[in-house]
Amino acid sequence: MTVPRVTTNSHRADYLTGGKHIQSFPLSVLSDTRLGIDAGYYLQSIYENPPGKEPLLSATGGLPLALTQRIETDLRTLEKLRIKPVFVFSGLIPQKRWKHVQPHLIHEQNEACRDRANGWNRYESGQEEAATKLFEVRSGLHQWDLWRMVLRIFRHRNVEFIVAPYLAWAQLIYLQRHPKSYIHAIYGPTDTLLYPGVDKLIISIDLLASEPTFNYISKRNIMTDLGVNEENFLDIGILVGFDHSPPFPPSMHEQGLKATVDMVKYYKSGQAAVAAFGDHPAVKTTQYPDQYARSRAMVKYSLILSSEGTVLPLPLAITTSTPPSSSQGNNHHPPPHHHPTAADIPSDLHEIFTHRLPDEVYYYLSRGLLGPQALVWLTTGQINEGPPLDNGDTTEYRRFVKEVITEGQTGPRATTLALISSVCHNFWSNRKVTPYFWFEQPTSPTHHTKALVAHSSPQTSQLVDRVGGWMVPSALVEEELRRQNLAARTKIKNTGPLEKKDEAVANVIWRFLELRGFLINSHVHSPLARAMYAAIRAARVTDKFQDSLYLFLELIRAGVMHGHLWSHRAFSGGPSFGTDDEKSCMLLVMRVLSIVPLNFKPQAWSAPLSRELLVFNSFIRSLSRSLRTLLEVTTLNMLLRGDIRRARDDLLDVALSLPFQTEVNTGFGILGKVYLDALTHINGGQRVRDPNGPGIKDAKSMALEICEDTFTGIKFPRAEVERGFRFWDVVLTAMRQLHSENAVLPELVDQFEAAEAWLAPMRP
Repeated sequence: MTVPRVTTNSHRADYLTGGKHIQSFPLSVLSDTRLGIDAGYYLQSIYENPPGKEPLLSATGGLPLALTQRIETDLRTLEKLRIKPVFVFSGLIPQKRWKHVQPHLIHEQNEACRDRANGWNRYESGQEEAATKLFEVRSGLHQWDLWRMVLRIFRHRNVEFIVAPYLAWAQLIYLQRHPKSYIHAIYGPTDTLLYPGVDKLIISIDLLASEPTFNYISKRNIMTDLGVNEENFLDIGILVGFDHSPPFPPSMHEQGLKATVDMVKYYKSGQAAVAAFGDHPAVKTTQYPDQYARSRAMVKYSLILSSEGTVLPLPLAITTSTPPSSSQGNNHHPPPHHHPTAADIPSDLHEIFTHRLPDEVYYYLSRGLLGPQALVWLTTGQINEGPPLDNGDTTEYRRFVKEVITEGQTGPRATTLALISSVCHNFWSNRKVTPYFWFEQPTSPTHHTKALVAHSSPQTSQLVDRVGGWMVPSALVEEELRRQNLAARTKIKNTGPLEKKDEAVANVIWRFLELRGFLINSHVHSPLARAMYAAIRAARVTDKFQDSLYLFLELIRAGVMHGHLWSHRAFSGGPSFGTDDEKSCMLLVMRVLSIVPLNFKPQAWSAPLSRELLVFNSFIRSLSRSLRTLLEVTTLNMLLRGDIRRARDDLLDVALSLPFQTEVNTGFGILGKVYLDALTHINGGQRVRDPNGPGIKDAKSMALEICEDTFTGIKFPRAEVERGFRFWDVVLTAMRQLHSENAVLPELVDQFEAAEAWLAPMRP
């Protein structure tokens, strides 16, 4: 059995506070130094604590609205103090024993679903404060979700960053121990102290104070207080439990830290202590001796990306000589009496981390070209699909995420995995990847009846091979972007790698569009692409509807963009007025609008909520994330094939030029609903049928005023309402184009035309 890591960390936090081990200094003492920051730890400290915490995030979907401003404020503070931050993100996830992780994961997911469901029950019964308390602890945020937003800030402010191949703290130690002293101090989690020789660690920084301060701890002081040596300290840290290791079952109680320290002292080592409890039922069940050995090796031989671009164990990457001394926060212990050599490195390190990918892949990961999700799927052989923020109770969403997103042979996830495995060692092409969905009964990963992601199927492989024909040089890019009759000129022989960023981005998008069936092999538009072309041509350039329109068309093709109820159930926050047909029109308009990102002010959401739209937002989020990953991996595939020049310093610029940079929340659909509800209410509870009727103009103006009063966190609510309805015009154009080619069900077109007739008189 395992327990949430907060329990084990609380033992550590209570001890550090009670033992007066935390020391505070003005942040100015770090002036003129380079501060290494664990990016995930830093981001978590913002979005999980006031004032950066946004309590309704799990009820609205999307990303934190005020996070960008907060990060920029922090960066300005560091700049004023002449502190150069170097952020390090964690990359791939070390291997975990699935049968040990699964029960804990399922328990956590069930708890989160229960809290969110209770939150909605409270909200629907008018208990908003109680609902908010339940919502705020279940945001479901992961640092990966924030990468694009954060890396865009870093790019604009020229902030240094690196994505570690695996654990961020190991990469930070390497940067600090490097002969060139890339960083002088580390700000990160206490897990960092587990590595031998690390002494001082900054555990918190107050950047919002008028006189910023930081808190740090010293491992030397802690070891002296506990009366243990370096090896014992590592054993204690593993047995108490940390982020990648469960605690030792016999000492998991309230006094876990003291009991563990006493136990390690008594038995002289962690290994002896574990062996002594070999007959303990929970130790047997969890195969803890194996867990302990793996955790110890993971710490001592953690893999990092060296300055030469190779991935190797940390002990082999750092020199035994003591680096030159520097300012407060340095971790310069004398080298241990035996510095590990290649002969000391376990031969089965791949069992602890993952099988090795090409160093080039880790390098592209390190520069922010792609997120680690797809690499994690391939290296672990698992796609773990947890419940979405609405808890995923509808059969439509379950079918969508299972059949459309994950298991389809030409679906985005199978295609993504094929793009990676086709340009790596044959081992990866034969790698079995098993999806696990929260709504299915737990089964063993080796269960022979479990469906696999078909990334090595002939259909998937042929699709991936076929798109290599897109090698359009920059001379044709601009013209082809505006026309679709250049098929002969875009089907050209490979004349060498693409050089410029814009031609690389254009060819990535063209390959992506063919992978998704918008372009066909002869390099001409399919009906979907013709619908997109016709709709975009009718849109305002400044409205920037391209991403939203593309997602709309994908949702249409998947059969989940309509005005019907999900699983015959009406959720709260849906249509309020009218007949069933009128409510269906309203629901369709709300869903369409909710695909568009709102222009927000940098503050947390404080307007009404919609459970109905949150259910639909789960479809959008799952789709946009999987398509974003597919785009990134298409870029990776082109680099590894040599279709794009490999030696380049604009990898992040390429990544930031690709579509689907952000995630929408439910806001635009709620804004549209509030306007239409207000107008109907002002009109005596009847929908407006004649836009020129008596008092209608004033009623619309009053409805827009209500929007301005209600949505204080939106920039220019009136203009946004009008922009939302312009998007409706765009998708209607697309639907009519599809209808003209018999490429969409007539019944669905009828829904849109009925909704247009219903909506038109009510528009501002």
